[in-house]
Amino acid sequence: MSGNGLLNGKKGVVFGALNDSSIAWKIAEAIHREGGQFILSNAPVAKRLGGLDELADKTGAEIIWADATNEEDLDALFERAKELYGGVDFIVHSIGMGLNVRKNRPYEDLNYEWYKKTLDISAMSLHRAVHSAEATGALKDGASIVALTYIGAQRTFSKYSEMGDAKA
Repeated sequence: MSGNGLLNGKKGVVFGALNDSSIAWKIAEAIHREGGQFILSNAPVAKRLGGLDELADKTGAEIIWADATNEEDLDALFERAKELYGGVDFIVHSIGMGLNVRKNRPYEDLNYEWYKKTLDISAMSLHRAVHSAEATGALKDGASIVALTYIGAQRTFSKYSEMGDAKA
């Protein structure tokens, strides 16, 4: 299936693709189909969890492993984006991870240290990425930033624990 070239000449960063079931993976495929180029990024720990190499091979994207809670990692990523592309026209933030959810802790009995980490990864990382893109001069005028949320931010899901808060 070929696209219409809607993103021809556009370059960016896609955060959060892990495997072919992740929304960021599907977004990256759509960007590629529409003629856009991008860097794929995820936390270094994701190397052992997903198949990002497959998506990179399919789309011609470079992978830059970066912890989105670490400003130095983000600065290095956006410096590389400037080297590759002269800056970015878009950022896709599709990052979310809830430690209490993973450990089956109910909302009424959260581990607050895990909760802080959840907010850092799932929400504050968006602000860090935008700040880093601007601070490094990588964010082009008129660039677009897409951040994904989840219906759990609007409705109660009994097993979604703190992630409703984080993605709201």
